[in-house]
Amino acid sequence: MKVLAVGLSETKSNRLARLPSVKQEIEVVAEAAGKDRVSVVMNQDATIQTISELLPNACWLHLACHGKQGNAKDPLKSGLMLFDDTKLELSTIISTSIPNASFVYLSACETAMGDVDMAGESLHLAGGMVFAGFKAVIGTLWSINDADGPEVAKAVYSHLFHEGREPNVSETAEALHLAVQDLRKQGVPPHRWVPFIHIGI
Repeated sequence: MKVLAVGLSETKSNRLARLPSVKQEIEVVAEAAGKDRVSVVMNQDATIQTISELLPNACWLHLACHGKQGNAKDPLKSGLMLFDDTKLELSTIISTSIPNASFVYLSACETAMGDVDMAGESLHLAGGMVFAGFKAVIGTLWSINDADGPEVAKAVYSHLFHEGREPNVSETAEALHLAVQDLRKQGVPPHRWVPFIHIGI
Protein backbone atom coordinates (compact mmCIF):
# COMPACT_ATOMS: atom_id res chain seq x y z
CA MET A 1 0.00 0.00 0.00
CA LYS A 2 1.32 3.45 -0.99
CA VAL A 3 0.34 7.00 -0.17
CA LEU A 4 0.05 9.32 -3.16
CA ALA A 5 1.15 12.69 -1.76
CA VAL A 6 0.42 15.73 -3.93
CA GLY A 7 1.76 19.12 -2.86
CA LEU A 8 1.53 22.59 -4.37
CA SER A 9 3.43 25.37 -2.66
CA GLU A 10 2.90 27.54 -5.75
CA THR A 11 1.13 27.52 -9.10
CA LYS A 12 2.34 28.42 -12.58
CA SER A 13 0.71 31.86 -12.66
CA ASN A 14 1.25 32.59 -8.94
CA ARG A 15 -2.26 34.07 -8.84
CA LEU A 16 -2.89 32.15 -5.64
CA ALA A 17 -1.04 32.80 -2.40
CA ARG A 18 2.11 30.74 -1.96
CA LEU A 19 1.96 27.92 0.61
CA PRO A 20 5.56 27.71 1.83
CA SER A 21 4.88 24.98 4.40
CA VAL A 22 3.55 22.50 1.81
CA LYS A 23 7.02 21.22 0.93
CA GLN A 24 7.69 20.51 4.62
CA GLU A 25 4.26 18.87 4.95
CA ILE A 26 4.93 16.45 2.09
CA GLU A 27 8.35 15.68 3.58
CA VAL A 28 6.88 14.83 7.01
CA VAL A 29 4.25 12.60 5.38
CA ALA A 30 7.02 10.71 3.57
CA GLU A 31 9.11 10.48 6.74
CA ALA A 32 6.25 9.32 8.96
CA ALA A 33 4.89 6.76 6.49
CA GLY A 34 8.28 5.67 5.16
CA LYS A 35 9.73 7.05 1.93
CA ASP A 36 9.37 3.70 0.18
CA ARG A 37 5.61 3.83 0.86
CA VAL A 38 4.98 7.33 -0.51
CA SER A 39 4.80 8.56 -4.12
CA VAL A 40 5.34 12.32 -4.23
CA VAL A 41 4.03 14.68 -6.91
CA MET A 42 5.10 18.31 -6.32
CA ASN A 43 4.39 21.66 -7.95
CA GLN A 44 5.10 21.61 -11.72
CA ASP A 45 4.50 17.85 -11.84
CA ALA A 46 1.04 18.24 -10.31
CA THR A 47 -0.92 18.97 -13.49
CA ILE A 48 -4.48 17.98 -14.29
CA GLN A 49 -3.21 15.36 -16.75
CA THR A 50 -0.84 13.74 -14.24
CA ILE A 51 -3.30 13.69 -11.34
CA SER A 52 -6.12 12.42 -13.56
CA GLU A 53 -3.88 9.52 -14.61
CA LEU A 54 -2.84 8.70 -11.02
CA LEU A 55 -6.25 9.08 -9.36
CA PRO A 56 -7.78 5.75 -10.53
CA ASN A 57 -5.00 3.83 -8.74
CA ALA A 58 -5.12 5.87 -5.53
CA CYS A 59 -5.62 4.03 -2.25
CA TRP A 60 -4.31 6.47 0.36
CA LEU A 61 -4.23 10.04 -0.95
CA HIS A 62 -2.79 13.21 0.60
CA LEU A 63 -3.50 16.56 -1.11
CA ALA A 64 -1.81 19.73 0.15
CA CYS A 65 -2.86 22.69 -1.98
CA HIS A 66 -5.49 25.40 -2.40
CA GLY A 67 -9.12 24.31 -2.43
CA LYS A 68 -12.00 26.18 -4.05
CA GLN A 69 -15.60 25.66 -2.99
CA GLY A 70 -18.37 25.65 -5.61
CA ASN A 71 -21.80 27.19 -5.10
CA ALA A 72 -25.44 26.19 -4.78
CA LYS A 73 -25.97 26.36 -8.56
CA ASP A 74 -23.02 24.15 -9.40
CA PRO A 75 -21.50 22.47 -6.30
CA LEU A 76 -19.69 19.94 -8.48
CA LYS A 77 -17.39 22.79 -9.54
CA SER A 78 -15.69 22.59 -6.14
CA GLY A 79 -12.12 21.49 -6.63
CA LEU A 80 -8.43 21.46 -5.82
CA MET A 81 -6.14 23.90 -7.60
CA LEU A 82 -3.26 22.37 -9.54
CA PHE A 83 0.01 23.78 -10.87
CA ASP A 84 -1.18 24.49 -14.41
CA ASP A 85 -3.96 26.75 -13.06
CA THR A 86 -6.51 24.02 -13.63
CA LYS A 87 -8.88 22.63 -11.03
CA LEU A 88 -9.40 18.99 -10.17
CA GLU A 89 -13.16 19.31 -9.87
CA LEU A 90 -15.48 17.27 -7.72
CA SER A 91 -17.37 16.27 -10.88
CA THR A 92 -14.17 14.65 -12.23
CA ILE A 93 -13.39 12.92 -8.95
CA ILE A 94 -16.79 11.30 -8.51
CA SER A 95 -16.94 10.20 -12.15
CA THR A 96 -13.56 8.47 -11.87
CA SER A 97 -13.45 4.79 -10.93
CA ILE A 98 -11.13 4.48 -7.91
CA PRO A 99 -11.56 0.81 -6.94
CA ASN A 100 -8.99 0.81 -4.12
CA ALA A 101 -9.98 4.14 -2.58
CA SER A 102 -9.49 4.01 1.18
CA PHE A 103 -8.40 7.29 2.82
CA VAL A 104 -7.87 10.85 1.64
CA TYR A 105 -6.40 13.75 3.61
CA LEU A 106 -7.44 17.10 2.14
CA SER A 107 -4.92 19.58 3.51
CA ALA A 108 -6.51 22.45 1.65
CA CYS A 109 -8.73 25.34 2.70
CA GLU A 110 -12.50 24.97 3.05
CA THR A 111 -12.69 21.37 1.79
CA ALA A 112 -15.58 20.55 4.14
CA MET A 113 -17.20 23.98 4.31
CA GLY A 114 -20.13 23.52 1.96
CA ASP A 115 -22.05 26.47 0.54
CA VAL A 116 -23.55 29.26 2.66
CA ASP A 117 -26.84 28.88 0.77
CA MET A 118 -26.92 25.14 1.49
CA ALA A 119 -25.76 25.03 5.11
CA GLY A 120 -27.43 21.70 5.81
CA GLU A 121 -26.01 19.94 2.77
CA SER A 122 -22.86 17.82 2.60
CA LEU A 123 -21.95 18.29 -1.06
CA HIS A 124 -18.47 19.66 -0.54
CA LEU A 125 -15.07 18.25 -1.44
CA ALA A 126 -14.76 16.05 1.62
CA GLY A 127 -18.27 14.68 1.23
CA GLY A 128 -17.63 14.19 -2.47
CA MET A 129 -14.59 12.05 -1.68
CA VAL A 130 -16.80 9.70 0.33
CA PHE A 131 -19.23 9.61 -2.59
CA ALA A 132 -16.26 8.76 -4.85
CA GLY A 133 -15.55 5.69 -2.72
CA PHE A 134 -13.05 6.78 -0.06
CA LYS A 135 -13.92 5.24 3.30
CA ALA A 136 -12.55 8.10 5.41
CA VAL A 137 -11.65 11.73 4.79
CA ILE A 138 -9.87 14.45 6.75
CA GLY A 139 -10.95 17.91 5.60
CA THR A 140 -11.18 21.49 6.81
CA LEU A 141 -14.12 23.76 7.60
CA TRP A 142 -12.25 26.98 6.80
CA SER A 143 -8.81 28.30 5.88
CA ILE A 144 -6.05 26.69 7.94
CA ASN A 145 -2.82 28.22 9.19
CA ASP A 146 -0.08 27.24 6.73
CA ALA A 147 2.28 26.31 9.55
CA ASP A 148 -0.28 23.92 11.08
CA GLY A 149 -0.40 21.74 7.96
CA PRO A 150 2.92 19.90 8.54
CA GLU A 151 2.30 19.56 12.27
CA VAL A 152 -1.14 17.95 11.96
CA ALA A 153 -0.04 15.73 9.05
CA LYS A 154 3.00 14.53 10.98
CA ALA A 155 0.90 13.57 14.00
CA VAL A 156 -1.74 11.81 11.87
CA TYR A 157 0.68 9.73 9.79
CA SER A 158 3.02 9.00 12.72
CA HIS A 159 0.10 7.38 14.50
CA LEU A 160 -1.15 5.47 11.47
CA PHE A 161 2.28 4.16 10.42
CA HIS A 162 3.73 3.72 13.92
CA GLU A 163 6.84 1.54 13.82
CA GLY A 164 6.33 0.72 10.16
CA ARG A 165 3.01 -1.05 10.61
CA GLU A 166 0.37 -1.32 7.88
CA PRO A 167 -2.12 1.52 8.44
CA ASN A 168 -5.78 0.87 9.21
CA VAL A 169 -8.37 3.25 7.76
CA SER A 170 -10.57 2.70 10.82
CA GLU A 171 -7.94 4.47 12.94
CA THR A 172 -7.86 7.71 10.92
CA ALA A 173 -10.42 9.47 13.15
CA GLU A 174 -8.36 8.63 16.24
CA ALA A 175 -5.21 9.83 14.48
CA LEU A 176 -6.78 13.23 13.79
CA HIS A 177 -8.11 13.42 17.35
CA LEU A 178 -4.59 12.88 18.72
CA ALA A 179 -3.16 15.47 16.31
CA VAL A 180 -5.69 18.09 17.41
CA GLN A 181 -4.98 17.24 21.05
CA ASP A 182 -1.31 18.02 20.40
CA LEU A 183 -2.21 21.48 19.04
CA ARG A 184 -4.42 22.18 22.04
CA LYS A 185 -1.67 21.16 24.48
CA GLN A 186 0.62 23.65 22.75
CA GLY A 187 -1.90 26.42 23.47
CA VAL A 188 -2.83 26.91 19.82
CA PRO A 189 -6.02 29.05 19.68
CA PRO A 190 -9.29 27.27 18.80
CA HIS A 191 -9.71 28.87 15.35
CA ARG A 192 -6.60 26.96 14.24
CA TRP A 193 -7.54 23.46 15.44
CA VAL A 194 -11.33 23.49 15.14
CA PRO A 195 -11.46 23.41 11.30
CA PHE A 196 -9.91 19.92 11.04
CA ILE A 197 -12.67 17.33 10.78
CA HIS A 198 -13.02 13.64 9.94
CA ILE A 199 -15.77 12.11 7.79
CA GLY A 200 -16.44 8.41 7.27
CA ILE A 201 -15.52 5.33 9.27
